[in-house]
Amino acid sequence: MDKINRVQSAIARVSLAIAAAGLSTIAVSVFLSVLCRYVLKISAMWVEQYTRYMLIWVVFLAANVLIYKNTLMRVDFADKIWPKAFLRVREGLYTVLFVVILCTLTWQGWLQAQSYWGVPVTGLPVDKFWVYLSVPVGSFLMLVQYLLNLAALFCAHKSGGANE
Repeated sequence: MDKINRVQSAIARVSLAIAAAGLSTIAVSVFLSVLCRYVLKISAMWVEQYTRYMLIWVVFLAANVLIYKNTLMRVDFADKIWPKAFLRVREGLYTVLFVVILCTLTWQGWLQAQSYWGVPVTGLPVDKFWVYLSVPVGSFLMLVQYLLNLAALFCAHKSGGANE
């Protein structure tokens, strides 16, 4: 289980580092845009597109950390009134649904990204492929973190059951 936690932590650290770098480039580009517009009296037309697409990348890269730390938003105000058996069934259904959604998002996101290969982004010297690639990359990282969480829970359950 320690290996699983180390892998999850490494994925989270790398994702957050790349996301932080992306967020920093957004801040710098917006600052440069304001500087160009109001001081140099020229327009940096690429900034709006760049910040929009980089923010999408930042969100998709950082989302797997929420899964790793189990801090996704939940509606759990009624959990105290439901029986534990119901909660286990509900969590099992949520797990299956979440894995299916992330698998579908990864696959369909990859197909979507491939369909934009060679299509240029207006105002930027890149293909739309690189913009749309954020969806399968981010959802795959979320899926990996989610499956590693499940593996860690399974290992903890197995070791806990072996001690009883």
